[in-house]
Amino acid sequence: MTPALVLPDEAREVEALRSQIAWFNRLRLLVAAAVVWLTALAAHGFELIVDPVPLYALAATILAVDIGYLAVFPRLARAPVRSLRRHVYLQIAVDLLILTALLHQSGGITNPFALFYLFHAFIAALVLSVRAAVMVACSSLALLAWLGFAERLGWLEHHPLPLGLIELAEVKPVGFWVLVLAYTVTMVFSIYFVSTVLGRLRRNERQLLLLGRQLALSEKLASVGTLAAGVSHEINNPIGVITNKVQILRYRLRDGDEPGKLLAELDVIEKHARRVAQITAGLLTFSRESPFELRPLDPQALLREAADLVRVPFQNAGVELSCDAVPLPGVTIDGSANHLLQVLINILLNAKDASAPGSVVELSARAVDGEVVVAIQDRGTGIAPEHLDKVFDPFFTTKDVDKGTGLGLAISHGIVERHRGRIEVDSVPGQGTTFRVVLPVRRDDA
Repeated sequence: MTPALVLPDEAREVEALRSQIAWFNRLRLLVAAAVVWLTALAAHGFELIVDPVPLYALAATILAVDIGYLAVFPRLARAPVRSLRRHVYLQIAVDLLILTALLHQSGGITNPFALFYLFHAFIAALVLSVRAAVMVACSSLALLAWLGFAERLGWLEHHPLPLGLIELAEVKPVGFWVLVLAYTVTMVFSIYFVSTVLGRLRRNERQLLLLGRQLALSEKLASVGTLAAGVSHEINNPIGVITNKVQILRYRLRDGDEPGKLLAELDVIEKHARRVAQITAGLLTFSRESPFELRPLDPQALLREAADLVRVPFQNAGVELSCDAVPLPGVTIDGSANHLLQVLINILLNAKDASAPGSVVELSARAVDGEVVVAIQDRGTGIAPEHLDKVFDPFFTTKDVDKGTGLGLAISHGIVERHRGRIEVDSVPGQGTTFRVVLPVRRDDA
């Protein structure tokens, strides 16, 4: 079954949200441990809390809630962005209620740890949006004010901390409102500064993403230029055949030949026209900037297409390309064909440039332990040991200035990482280099 199409920006947002939710879950485990430790210290060390049982119960509640979140987390891998956002809202709402209960059992509004409401507003700004942070801040202030009123008016029992900080019963109405105002101003300015910093970081991230796309496109267009020169040469032969056959048809029409003979010439023209269409379609598909969409792919079909596109540049350089496209029964990968073609073509052209005329570059694929390993091996000049760690660095190149930008392998590395794969390289100076593109087998096939 073909997976649902996911836009690149949405896919990145889903992945980012899942990562932040996982961090949120780990943080909550630390909070539960901290509540137990602080309660034990306050109750048994400093004797500030008479009855620590409610606080221990709330720590157990935090732990139980987080275990529930951890159990649900694997299902979030298939959830859309909207569901993930609702899940984060739910987590923050439950945490605010638990924090309010903790404050009620440990001094209420007079407890300095009431400022912990800020953390949830910061998390909302980081994970969701500034608007969400404002909503969380307003909810926090409402809970804080309600707790203060409820304890001051006797609706809830007040559990003071004998620290001599603030006695709620001695606070005058004006002082109470000043205390609420202080919390409000602190929260407003904190969210303002956090939202400003996050806004600038997100704008810079978008600019970097746009720049990365432009660099990737420029590198791809450089490869297209190399391939186009070969394609233009390759289609000359079928075009020549078509031209000759058209001239022959004219003569035969003039001579009044039988339709059967004319149809045979038309079949030849159609055959070569299809060949031209196939060649140009492959180049057009590769040159087009397509979205990053994961689809089930046949690794061997991908190898054959890449080999077909670089065949002429290899012939012009006098280098033989050996493509071992042996079928891998039942093995597919989840990939973006256009992007993986860019990776293979870039490595193949590098292998051609490093090879001497008359040498051979081998392209092959095999399935090993739930992974597809695509190997590109040349017998060229090799890579110096001190350069091996730098081959994937942007703008690093050992080629002449007019022959390489140093972006090809860096972009290829990024593309393969987005496929949850990796690129490995082995090289012996003077003997050759082997690049291996390792991609996970599609889950249904593993």
